[in-house]
Amino acid sequence: MSERPLGVTILGILWILGGLLLVIGGIIGGAALMMVGLGGLGAALGVIFFIIGIVDLLLGIGCFKAWSWVWIVGVIFSAISILIGIVSLVTTGFSALIEIVIAAIILYYLFQPQVKAYFGKA
Repeated sequence: MSERPLGVTILGILWILGGLLLVIGGIIGGAALMMVGLGGLGAALGVIFFIIGIVDLLLGIGCFKAWSWVWIVGVIFSAISILIGIVSLVTTGFSALIEIVIAAIILYYLFQPQVKAYFGKA
């Protein structure tokens, strides 16, 4: 295993923070939606955010542990984010451009030789 690149450390921290926010938001947001009369929808959205939050937490931890599957899931999540950003660009406007740019930068970074080597994909 090679030395962990700084960008992987930053990604790990961001994924952990994002995961914590999604887990907490899934629980609180789902409960809030259920309280205002959107029971089924609130529960479904809460579960979806909770699951994505758990995956983000695992991705973040995996960045520090050099789990090889983190690279694959990170690439998949980044590609999905780009696709969602493109759809959002058409429906909500140019604010979605930020999502596309960030996901593209992450995707580009994950394909750098030192990053692939760290995750055992070189």
